Amino acid sequence: MLIKHEEDPMKATLTALDREWTALDRSPASTAALRRWATTQPALAGLDSLGAVLAARTHPKAAPAILSCLAQLAGEDALAARTLLQALLPGLVRMATTSADDDPAALDELVSLAWERIRSYPTRRPGSVAANVLLDVHKRYREHRAIEAPARVAGRSQPPETAPSAEEVAIGRSAVDDLVAAQRAGLISAIALRLILRTRLDDVSLEIAAAEQATSTTLATCIRWRAERRLRPLLAEAS
Repeated sequence: MLIKHEEDPMKATLTALDREWTALDRSPASTAALRRWATTQPALAGLDSLGAVLAARTHPKAAPAILSCLAQLAGEDALAARTLLQALLPGLVRMATTSADDDPAALDELVSLAWERIRSYPTRRPGSVAANVLLDVHKRYREHRAIEAPARVAGRSQPPETAPSAEEVAIGRSAVDDLVAAQRAGLISAIALRLILRTRLDDVSLEIAAAEQATSTTLATCIRWRAERRLRPLLAEAS
């Protein structure tokens, strides 16, 4: 399934993520995962569904331990990472509608940045997991936005930019060196590079490429779209 960005990017992304989350919450695999997590993470003991995990984390006293458990598991367990992402989604939506309201595609970028941060979260880092992730995401987003649209970041006086969809971007084999250089320079992530190479050059479906990266098709779509948005100026110069 591909997300259509041209009409209402935020609504499309939220709809896709909610649909995906509902399927995960009802799956036997999630029940089995919860039992497995509880053997090493006491804060998750007694919770019988992913929905119950999210409900429990709304209690102020329980939230820090639950989110910390998910963060510790997230590096190796994609389902734990996806659960943590769902817990942080309200914060990402608030960020998109307040500090990123000059960018109609902000939520896609924030979600993909959050996913990358969650999968690489330093488990020994002190402080609130939610606050740390959101702070890192906001900082990285503004850094990228300053490169992409400096006038909007400085003055935020111009109308929002509407970027072409990722599906409209064609990347030829001659661009491989530029893609690798962009990843090394920090313009795109390693996950994004692999998704682009597999789907644009090797003609592998997003479903297969997402599975190879232990992520979902929805998140893979967001990550690839965001990366290709960053790469458009670079690829235009190289063509």
